[in-house]
Amino acid sequence: MRDLILLGLLPFLLYCSLKRPFIGLALWLWSSLVPVSVWAYGPATSIRWNMLFALCTIVSYMFSSSKRQPFYKPGLFFLVLLFFVHATVSTFFHIGIDVHVWTEWGYLFKSIVFFVFVALIVRSKLHVEALMWACALSISAKASLDGLKVLLSGGSHLVKGITPTFNDNNLSALAVLVCLPMLFYLFELYKNNKLLKVGLLGLIFTNILFILGSDSRGGFLGLSALAMYFFIKSDKKLPIAFVGIVIGGIALSILDASWFDRMQTIQNADQDSSFMSRVISWKLSTILALQRPLFGGGFDAIIHPATWNMLVLDFNTLSFISSPMPSEKDLHVAHSIYFQVLGDQGFLGFIIYFSIMFGAFKASRTIYKNKTRSVEVVTFAKYMSLSFLAFLVAGAALNVAYNEIIIMLVAVLCSSLFRNSHTEQAQKN
Repeated sequence: MRDLILLGLLPFLLYCSLKRPFIGLALWLWSSLVPVSVWAYGPATSIRWNMLFALCTIVSYMFSSSKRQPFYKPGLFFLVLLFFVHATVSTFFHIGIDVHVWTEWGYLFKSIVFFVFVALIVRSKLHVEALMWACALSISAKASLDGLKVLLSGGSHLVKGITPTFNDNNLSALAVLVCLPMLFYLFELYKNNKLLKVGLLGLIFTNILFILGSDSRGGFLGLSALAMYFFIKSDKKLPIAFVGIVIGGIALSILDASWFDRMQTIQNADQDSSFMSRVISWKLSTILALQRPLFGGGFDAIIHPATWNMLVLDFNTLSFISSPMPSEKDLHVAHSIYFQVLGDQGFLGFIIYFSIMFGAFKASRTIYKNKTRSVEVVTFAKYMSLSFLAFLVAGAALNVAYNEIIIMLVAVLCSSLFRNSHTEQAQKN
C-alpha cells in the first residue's frame, strides 16, 4: 500500500520539481537524508528517487526565468569550493583504500553539487521553510517513531541507525540533534496553527527521547550544550525551564540504571576502553597530518591496514598524550570531525574546513544580532547557529565531517536570502 501511494505521487512530485526549483531542492534533500527504500518495501525501492529529483531541480533551474541574485556570503561559498578542490587533490594522492577513498569522494561531490544549487536557488523564507520541512519529514519523522517506542517501552527499546548514512546510534543521535533546532524554527513559524503546533511539539518531544534513548554519550553532551545555550540566550527562561523539568522528569522515569552508568563514564574517560580506542585513532590521525601536512592521507586513510601499521611505527611521536599502544582491534575511523579532517586533508584542509564552520557560525550569530533584518530571518539565523553548535559539540567524537545537513545550512547562509531581506527591510524604513 505504501509503495502504491509513493508510486502514485511520483509523477506529481516530478512535475512540481520541474515547475518550482525550490520544491525539487527540498525533495532532493528529503530523498537523500532518508532514502525512499527505508519507507517502502516493493517496486518503489527500485527507482532512483534522489537522482530523479536532482535532475529535475537542475533542469528546472537552468530553464528558470529568474536567476540568482548576488550571494550574501560569496567568500564562504568559494571557500567551500576551495575545500572540494583541496579534497580532490588529496584523493588523487591518497594512501588509503582506493575504492573506499573514491567512493567517499563521490559522496562529497554529490553534496557539493547540492550545495551549489541550494546557494543558487534559495532566496526567500518559503524556500528555507521547504528545506526545513524536508529535514523534519525525513530525519526527524523517522527518529520520532523510535522515540515513541522508547517512551512506550519504558526506555527498553534499543535505538539503532535510522538510515544507511546514519547507520548506528551515535550517528543517528547527531543527525537528530542537528535537525532539532529546525523543528523549533518551524514551531515559531506555525505557533498560531494549532494542528501543526501540536504535531511539531510531538516531533520535538519524541526526537529528544530518541537522543536520550540512543545511549549516545556524544548525543547527550550535544543535547546538554544545546539546552544550556538555548536557555542562556532565550528571553523566555521560565517557560523553557518548566518544559525542561517536565522532559527531565519523564526521562528519569523511563531511563534505567545502565543508561546513567554509561553517561557517567564521560567523567572517567581515561578508564573507558571505547574512549581510549578513539584517542588512539586521534593520535594516529594527527601523526598522519604531521607526515603529510598539506593534503593528508585521503578519506579515512587510517583504516587501510598498511597505512595504520606505518603510523603505529611513529606512535611515540605523541607519547606525551597518554594512551595504550594500538593493536589490530583498534583499527577504525577517526571518530571525530576534527581529527577526521586533519587525517583526511592535512593541516591545510583542516584550516579551510574549520574556516568554513567558524565563518558560518559567526555569520549566523551576526545576522541574529542585527535588529534591522526581518523577524523571520533573525529567527532562522538564531536556530541555525544552534544546529552548528550541536554539530561542533556532538561531532567531536563522530566521523561525520562531510554531513549533508551541515553542508545544506552553509549553502543557505551563502544564498541571497539574507541580502534580499536586508534590502527589503531598508526599503521599508
